[in-house]
Amino acid sequence: MADPTVAIQHLWKSYGDTPALRDLSLVAYPGEIVGLIGPNGAGKTTTIKILVGLLRPDAGTAQVLGRDILLDPVGYKAALGYMPEAPTLPDYLTPTEFLGYVGRIRRIPRPDLGTRTSDLLRLYDLTPKADTTIASLSKGMKAKLAFAAATIHRPVLLILDEPLIGIDPAGQHLLKEQIVALARSGGTVLVSTHQLDTAERLCGRVAIIHHGANVATGDLAALRTQAQMDGSQSLEEIFLKLTEEAAAPEPEAPRRRGLFRRG
Repeated sequence: MADPTVAIQHLWKSYGDTPALRDLSLVAYPGEIVGLIGPNGAGKTTTIKILVGLLRPDAGTAQVLGRDILLDPVGYKAALGYMPEAPTLPDYLTPTEFLGYVGRIRRIPRPDLGTRTSDLLRLYDLTPKADTTIASLSKGMKAKLAFAAATIHRPVLLILDEPLIGIDPAGQHLLKEQIVALARSGGTVLVSTHQLDTAERLCGRVAIIHHGANVATGDLAALRTQAQMDGSQSLEEIFLKLTEEAAAPEPEAPRRRGLFRRG
């Protein structure tokens, strides 16, 4: 098996006295779409923010493409694409200007950048709005533009936090097609979602996060086995059973040493 694109080991994170992650471990491999599902406050977004460098864990390690993200906090990001749950876009720019700006940050060669920008605007039906300000776009259009920006450099790892919120069915179908295409080309996609039916159809494996811990990971068959179900249940039914069973005493958090302690 290929080396994992993402390797998280024993992550802990608290906000003050409130624990968010408890000894969470997770791996994702090239060619995979891995779903993160769990109740509100389960720790999904905290995990994502650690992976993209917006938060530091209290303990544990996280590697992307074999690089420790704390020891090499910049280098790995060249291969990373990220779309947060509520993207904040510069309203005063046009979609063309915004994608051009992101493309330059991503060091896309100038001869290619104009073509790639035009192709993305056309793909996501944004060409009619290409030269109007982002402030004039609908919520769904802004979401598609954020997705285009996250993928303009053709990332090896794409991390998505609730990417389909506010997008119409046709747009959702298009984004899912692009997610699948990226995985088929050898990329890795990590997607957090509350839409269990989407996760069931889109993701090859799913990690169920509950109270900051990874209580189960696998494809639908493996999760049914872990839940001791007979093979006809949906992901929603499996999810409800496993999260109910996970309401057990949590492991004790490691003591912090300064701001950060490796696990």
